[in-house]
Amino acid sequence: MNDSKISVRYALALFESALEKDVLDEARQDMLQLQELSKLKEFQYFLRSPVMKESEKRKLMNDMLENKAQALTMGLLDLVLKNSRELFIPGIARNFEELYKKHKGIKSAVLISASAMDDTTHEKIGKILKDTLNASIELSTEENAALIGGFVIRIDNQQYDASVANKLKTIKKQLLN
Repeated sequence: MNDSKISVRYALALFESALEKDVLDEARQDMLQLQELSKLKEFQYFLRSPVMKESEKRKLMNDMLENKAQALTMGLLDLVLKNSRELFIPGIARNFEELYKKHKGIKSAVLISASAMDDTTHEKIGKILKDTLNASIELSTEENAALIGGFVIRIDNQQYDASVANKLKTIKKQLLN
């Protein structure tokens, strides 16, 4: 069984349990917290440590998340550690977030521009995307000076490139042909 199937199954089990017990938002917060923890090198070392016993990992995980995570999440993490699947915790958190967004109708979008964007423009673009896609939008921004001007928008697995660099590349192709 590959790691994506394992991560998806654990994430789906937590999602369905949280939905059934009406603690979906709380479980999401726990998973977001785990995603942040997963970025830390110390946490990655903890997950990969071959010398640390399963019982020690369970105790350490309980100590790290004590009073910060709800019982349902702690139960899942306990099961994951008991089954020696701790390497899949980042994937479980990521897959849970995808399930949550799909359930709530939230789409993630990344707006990449050549220079920093002011809040008014950011809000306008967010509203346009919300109205166009008829969905809630989580809009994040990035800067990339190589675009020269314009912007690139990535929504889920789609990309719209309205950058000056892309237009110049297109003109260059046409001239060379």
